[in-house]
This record gives sequence, structure tokens and C-alpha cells, in this order.
Amino acid sequence: MINNKRIFFKVRNFTIGRPEKVFIIAEIGINHNGDFAKCKRLILAASQAGANAAKIQTIDVDESYTKNSQSYKAFKNKNFSNNELVKLRNYANNLGIVFFSTPGDLKSLKRLIKIKIPIIKISSGLATNFPLIGEVLKKKIPVIISTGFSTRNDLVELKKFLKNFKSKKIVLLKCTSSYPAHPNSVDLNSIKFLKNEFDLPVGYSDHTLGDTAPIVAASLGATVIEKHFTLNKHQKGGDHKISLEPKEFAAMVKKIRLTEKMLGKGTFKLSEEIKKKRKIFLRCLVATKEIQKGDIFSLENIGFFRHPEGNIGLEPKYYYKLRNKKSKIKFKKGEIFINKHIKLHRKKL
Repeated sequence: MINNKRIFFKVRNFTIGRPEKVFIIAEIGINHNGDFAKCKRLILAASQAGANAAKIQTIDVDESYTKNSQSYKAFKNKNFSNNELVKLRNYANNLGIVFFSTPGDLKSLKRLIKIKIPIIKISSGLATNFPLIGEVLKKKIPVIISTGFSTRNDLVELKKFLKNFKSKKIVLLKCTSSYPAHPNSVDLNSIKFLKNEFDLPVGYSDHTLGDTAPIVAASLGATVIEKHFTLNKHQKGGDHKISLEPKEFAAMVKKIRLTEKMLGKGTFKLSEEIKKKRKIFLRCLVATKEIQKGDIFSLENIGFFRHPEGNIGLEPKYYYKLRNKKSKIKFKKGEIFINKHIKLHRKKL
């Protein structure tokens, strides 16, 4: 049974959880390479490209990785000080977008909480780190949890764990943690699965090349879209190769916003423009030949025509109320059947 309950929550001036207005995140990650000025440029470019938020990663390598591991080397010297993080947060606020981060460890999480980062992102590799997630939820901070490494059993356990907290300010992201993710592995229909399993907003974190997957995800009801972002995808290191550059990101945002408009509200309601056209394009019952009193109505003498003055007669569905009945009056060829003819022939002769 599909869960149709919709949960919304606000983060600054944005409402998260509404399909008609997807929350779009520019995932900077460590594409700033530890350069504060470059990170500011990335946040500015993300804002100009139409992102609602810019996200980085905050990781203490000595708390998260064993020394000399690939991750240790990749993340070493990529952190910003608390003062720098506050400046980045305020800079983003002034641009009108949300700045937040993914902590890699409890020490980094405490830093982010201390400087009042408005959302915490839990990466796919930390989706089973319940102590970390629990600390976020205890502080009642909105949290986004990516599921790129989660098994079905992991999801069952996560669902049970989340029930220990009253917070509904939680988003789950469908994700495929390959870099890049092959189209055959993305399984975007899992967005529907997550929506059905969890009474929470569901979004999509993308690692594919290009922007097709995020747009399709939006069409499937993803309320949050996260896409990696860079100034130059040909740089070495980080996630540059799976990222979109500013112009590409802006094009993706435009397509997602167009998708929102096309999806509508699901009310199956005709617009005023279509209502006017409906009168012109629908057919009506017309005598295709002269019908004498006593003639039997059939497809031999009744046709279905679009009239130049619009639908001024009976629609074709009313044919069945006349079929096989004897005409009580004479009809000229081309005469349109109207309501009084149904009433006249209501009773069989």
C-alpha cells in the first residue's frame, strides 16, 4: 500500500518535502580542496546556478580514517576552522541559500552543532552509524540520510532506530554509491519503495554523469535532489569528474523546475484554456441523412461530427439512449440532436 501522507518542514526560508518545489543541493564536498576562497566561489556559483543549498564535508581525518588509507590522504587538510565555517554559512545566507555539511565523525558533528549549521547530512557510509545519527536527532536538527550502501535489512533497522525519536525533520535519499554510477545500477524506482516504507520525505543523491537521473528522480516524486558541483570537472581529486559545472548545473535546475510545472498537482482538472477548446473539439450527434418519423435510429442515420459553432448538441455517449428506438419526429440531414430529443424518445414506442 502506497503511503500518500506528506510531511513538510522548514529550513530557513525553504520548505522541504514538497514535490512541487524540489530542494536542490549543490554538493561541493571537498571540491574546494581546502581553499577557503575557492569554497566561497563555489557557493556563489551554486547560488547563481539556482541551487537552494550548498553542502560541504567536515571530517577530522584522525577521527574517521586509519592513517595512510586512501580516504585519509584524500580528506587530509580539507577541513575549515569553526570561524571559517561560520563565515561560509553567513556568506551563503546573504546569497539566499542554505549552507550545511556532512560530518564524518562525532567530533566534527559537535563542531557543526556548535556553530548552528541548519541541516546535517549523513553520508551513505555513515547510514549505519546510529550513535552519530542519534546525536543529531537528540538536538532536533533536520537531517538528510543517504542510503547508497544500505541493504534492505539496514533500512529495517534504521526505521526502528528512527522511531526512538519524535523528529519528523528527516529526509532519506536514494543513492547509488558508485563513482560514476552506471545507469543500470541507479534503480530510481526505489524512490517509490522508500516513500512506501518510510513516513518521511524522500529525495535522490546522484552520482551518474550528466543530469538525466536527477530530472527523472524529480518526476518520480523526489523532494530533494543532491548533485555534485565543481568549477572545473577536469580537475584531479575529489568528485570533480561526476560533478556538474555551473552552466550545466543551472541547466539541470531549469529542467527540474520545468518538470515541477509539468507534474502539476495531480488534480486532473481542466484549465480554462482547455475548457474553451473542449467545446470546439468534442463531437455531437448529427443526423447523417433525412430521418422520417418511425425510422429506427442507428449508425446508418446518426453520425458524430465536430460542429463549427462548437459542441452545441449531445455528445456521442448519448447515442446509446437513442439506438434501436423509433423516431417520433422527422429530422433533416445535418440536424443536431439536443436534450429535448432524448426526453422525447425516453420511452420505447
